[in-house]
Amino acid sequence: MARGILRGCFWLVLFTVASAVAHEAGAPLEGPLGADDECEATDGGAAGECSVELRQLRAHSVKAETKDEAVTEEGSELFGPNARGRNMWRARTWTDIAALVQFNESVQGPCVAQTGATCSMFACKASRGATDCVKMQCQCATGFCAQAGTCYPTSPTQCLEDTGGSCTVSACRSSRGGTYCDSGKCLCNPGNCAWKGTCFPATDTGGTCKAFGCDSSRGPSTCNQGRCLCQDGYVAVKGTCVTPT
Repeated sequence: MARGILRGCFWLVLFTVASAVAHEAGAPLEGPLGADDECEATDGGAAGECSVELRQLRAHSVKAETKDEAVTEEGSELFGPNARGRNMWRARTWTDIAALVQFNESVQGPCVAQTGATCSMFACKASRGATDCVKMQCQCATGFCAQAGTCYPTSPTQCLEDTGGSCTVSACRSSRGGTYCDSGKCLCNPGNCAWKGTCFPATDTGGTCKAFGCDSSRGPSTCNQGRCLCQDGYVAVKGTCVTPT
């Protein structure tokens, strides 16, 4: 009789402890268990798909993702060479293109000086960008690379404004981006740079943030790898981030 009472008490205590542990674990496992409930509803709770191990794995993934998000938020740097910019442009910018040219990673291949044009009888065309006539060959000046016959600067703070398009008869095509017509030429609006006939937003203000954050005089900017770049929706004009015209 006494042995039966003791056995009943043992199972009652065990049930109480298990219920308390399950209640404490219920909150963080609600997401993974919710997914398992859906699994049970769709395939009848197959052992291979909705096992305890699977539930534990999903719970561990949720906790790991939460931890990673917390580390990213707390460990992000506001300035310095390792800083990661916030609210940056998602569309391609001149800063991105200049980096490709500078590190010889563009689709046209390594940075070369030869434009393919000659200057034996006439000077190099202004539309080719910054060029020098060397041995009757139009070569890009120092700091410029030839892409499709035109010299482009490798610095994100320098760029060309001439798209190569004409507006003598009709307006500049909208596919060229933000442009205006000047003396029959389609030129990029201030804060934009021409690349292969299209204008891209210039975001590098020329300022650095390796030791301190970007100065407030630069406008809505963010520090990215030690450089002060304009935030999404703003372009750099004379070192300040402004609204595009």
